[in-house]
Amino acid sequence: MDFLGETISTQDAVLLGRRTYDKWAPHWPRSTMQPFADFINSATKYVFSSTQPALPWWGTTRVDRPAPAFVSELKGQDGKDIGVHGSLTLSRTLLAAGLVDELRLVVAPSLAGQGRRLFPDDAALHHFELLTCERSGGCLLLHYRMRRHQADVTWAGPDGR
Repeated sequence: MDFLGETISTQDAVLLGRRTYDKWAPHWPRSTMQPFADFINSATKYVFSSTQPALPWWGTTRVDRPAPAFVSELKGQDGKDIGVHGSLTLSRTLLAAGLVDELRLVVAPSLAGQGRRLFPDDAALHHFELLTCERSGGCLLLHYRMRRHQADVTWAGPDGR
């Protein structure tokens, strides 16, 4: 919970894909799970969808244009950090467009064996700098910053990348 609290304390806007929105909108307005419930219910939320969601949720704006263009403009405005919670397809789109500055990941001791991945097999190479690594129960809490310049890279794998 400390990791989650630290993560959301830097954010005032959240980007959501339509599937995540449809799962969260009926749940979070009634939830008492803190600190996330108060955060997500008071944050500005942008849901990427071609149609208006059926269930309204306070502070939500529907975005019906390509995410990279919208997020580029949003990043240029004043405010705190912009978070993406869940929303794998949206996260992949923003990573591919070079619009992700940091990743905060929780690695749990479970193996799905199959399923959707954050980085698809054909994704471009991304370099990250590990900022913090903590342990909570059996989980790892990882905080990375995107490296923007090749000169920032200090390790090369067997293939030279």
